[in-house]
Amino acid sequence: MSIKEKGIRMIQENRTGKILKKRNGCQNRPLGASDHARSSGLYIGLCFLLILICFDKGVAQEQKQEALGPWPTVAWSEASPEAVEMDSTALKIAEKVYPHLFPSGYSLLVIRNGQLVSESYFNGQTVDTNNHIFSVTKTFVATLLGVAIKQEWIKSVDERVADLLPEYQIHPKLADLTLKNVLTHRSGVESRKEFMNIGLLLKAEPKLTPGTTFEYSNYAPSLLTAILDRKAKQGVDGNVSDVSTMAEKYLFEQLGIDISEWRKGPDGIPEGGNGLHMTARDMARLGYLLLRDGRWEDKQLMPEDWVKEASKYHVEFDRQKGYGYLNWVRRRPDKVNTARGEQEVHGYFAYGHRGQYIGVYPELDLLVVTTADATDATRDTFFVPDLLHDFVRRFIFSAIQTHGSIGEE
Repeated sequence: MSIKEKGIRMIQENRTGKILKKRNGCQNRPLGASDHARSSGLYIGLCFLLILICFDKGVAQEQKQEALGPWPTVAWSEASPEAVEMDSTALKIAEKVYPHLFPSGYSLLVIRNGQLVSESYFNGQTVDTNNHIFSVTKTFVATLLGVAIKQEWIKSVDERVADLLPEYQIHPKLADLTLKNVLTHRSGVESRKEFMNIGLLLKAEPKLTPGTTFEYSNYAPSLLTAILDRKAKQGVDGNVSDVSTMAEKYLFEQLGIDISEWRKGPDGIPEGGNGLHMTARDMARLGYLLLRDGRWEDKQLMPEDWVKEASKYHVEFDRQKGYGYLNWVRRRPDKVNTARGEQEVHGYFAYGHRGQYIGVYPELDLLVVTTADATDATRDTFFVPDLLHDFVRRFIFSAIQTHGSIGEE
């Protein structure tokens, strides 16, 4: 008999004893030694039961963490495709097809259930090569904003930029510009190179009314890094001095990401729209954080509902995709056959100029990461993500096994 069962039995026996005493008219008698013993037994039983409940909760939490893992903080775990219900022959075909469809491709990584099952490099690249990830930087910055909200340095995405950057002169039409407007590319600000200067961006009259229309901007996201930089310099955490050290402590270090460069704008603040350099494996770590709803090992780095909100279809772009919080969202789900039957897959992805890609497919517990030579002018920037998704749909989704051992649900 387990300790928990003994505790429950002890309580039940004491309850039975009390009921019998009441039936015998003994409830008004002074407590004797046996009564004290029963009361003590009841107390001890309750204590045992409470301890066991707490212990069970701890075990359940550990099991939950194990189920979410493995965690690639130090290194990615590797496995055969069959170990995660994928077909190795089909993945080999995908590895061969990819460089023919994307001659300027640098890398292709496939990760399922936290296991790296396929990894290929092309055009002289290796696992250790750092590349400019271009607009995937935007998704990192949106994630860092989620961290700041979790830390309560920022209240919500509904806060106004004007309130968070009070030292800047702001055009009256930008007075009600919110963080959410910036996250969803509805700032109304044009993507003009002179707007690398945040002061000029905020002073200029916007092209559109904030919050109304999608207008892709490479420079409006720098408002977010400027805000976070200001928070760091205000001393929200005594161990961080600027947005770079904030990102290192609260995001990159947590995930085991080693960035080689983060380009700064003319005001000395790291860019919010471009500029991060890292390996393909480190890009995948961001994807894994999103796939795990903002949890990393035993820490919830972002609010629990952040990823759900960030990956939601907030604004329309074209027939294939829309936009979330500085990431792209598939407009319609794909239907994928798996060992558990047909599943609807609602994918979303971070995307950077001409082929930098982190595809996140939660229903399949799947990540697909690519990097590419961004100097290839044949890769039209807004068309490539559709080509990449079509490649994933045809060659990666089809590698998922539809039979075999499923295991316990």
